[in-house]
Amino acid sequence: MIKDENQTWTSFFLEIAVLLAVVLFIRFYVFQFFRISGPSMCPTLNILDEKCESEKGEFIFVNEFLYKFLEPPKRGEIVVFHPPKKDIFYVKRIIGVPGDTIVVRDGKVFLNNKIIRNFPLPEPFLSPRNKNRTHADGKSEFIVPPDHFLLFGDNRDRSLDSRHCFSGAGCTGRNTPFVPRKNIQGRAEFVVWPFWKWRTLKNDPFDREKLEKKRPRPSGGGNDEQSSNFNNT
Repeated sequence: MIKDENQTWTSFFLEIAVLLAVVLFIRFYVFQFFRISGPSMCPTLNILDEKCESEKGEFIFVNEFLYKFLEPPKRGEIVVFHPPKKDIFYVKRIIGVPGDTIVVRDGKVFLNNKIIRNFPLPEPFLSPRNKNRTHADGKSEFIVPPDHFLLFGDNRDRSLDSRHCFSGAGCTGRNTPFVPRKNIQGRAEFVVWPFWKWRTLKNDPFDREKLEKKRPRPSGGGNDEQSSNFNNT
């Protein structure tokens, strides 16, 4: 930035201060780029080799503005966050939001809350290898507390996530499976590099409308709420 010869020094430094403020606002509140490595979100992310183990990783665009100013995180969204007691960034998918009870049973993930009972979550983002093969070590029911979230990786058998309390030791001692909202940096929107792998990431929030469309229908007569796994209470 060059000072115009007719510009006062006060005006010049004010312009620099405003520009710096805009840059810092964008850096901390609007978006960031993150580099992904490891297999925990394959095949959604880091598909640079057949085993999804490339250390080079992909770069993703992360929308920070959304959660800071517009709306809370939702089920099905891919987010960048700090796990409890760790300073490094992880990327996983939100499975449970405050008030949810998530149950891992028979390789599937079930949702319970004030509206929905015992509903198997549709997870179209899972590969055939991971479909109906979700397991938890020891703890199989997760009651998500206020202002916290439950997160799983898409590559379930290669992901150190909420099912293991983000620890190789599992959910022992003071380890917790729940991530505070303040630890969530933002939502992953795009893969931006390598450019030949550019793509929009599918953030499929498991909201009421989508769950309603996938609601099991009763095979015979009788009350719908009694005949299906989707009950209004």
